[in-house]
Amino acid sequence: MKKLTWGFVVTGIFVCVSLFRLHQLNQKPSDPSQFSWINKAEIYALGLVMSVVAYPIYPEISREHLMLYTTFDGKTKRIHDDFFLRSRRVRETIRTAQDTDKEIRLWWSNTDYVLELSGEAYWESRVALAFNGGWLRVENDQVIARIPIAYPKRAFAPLISVPGVGTLGVQEGLFWVLQQEGWYHTGEVEWIAPLPK
Repeated sequence: MKKLTWGFVVTGIFVCVSLFRLHQLNQKPSDPSQFSWINKAEIYALGLVMSVVAYPIYPEISREHLMLYTTFDGKTKRIHDDFFLRSRRVRETIRTAQDTDKEIRLWWSNTDYVLELSGEAYWESRVALAFNGGWLRVENDQVIARIPIAYPKRAFAPLISVPGVGTLGVQEGLFWVLQQEGWYHTGEVEWIAPLPK
């Protein structure tokens, strides 16, 4: 029981320090010269920790983020998974892609990112985090979502709304800094699913 208590205390302290540091780093301008080597190492480690912690709730965005840690070698990675077909926005975009026979841009508002554990809202936030800024097309009875694995220079991603505290999130420009410094490797992934009947 004593070890379990210490485990909770240490984890609680680690989470509080991490959130405090994340808040401080979120305030910096997205300019690599504004970040020391230690700051960049913090962001690098933060990305790993966030991916591992978020994996049970957001496995696809965790997987995409972890792709930044290895090179793409100029190749598009392909993943066969139909999880994204549960998104209302994706279903609407599929219809538009079929009607126009074109690749259509995917987008969600920042409010769609916020975690809600209700069915449809959860799936919308899960897909929004993984696919925002990507493109969708229908080809040979398959739905293909082409997603750039890269972060924008400045965009706040709200993740969890905490009553009395506010919205916890991450400034994606922190990860953009690591891209500019060559610590992360950008590329592209295609998520492929059968066209719903």
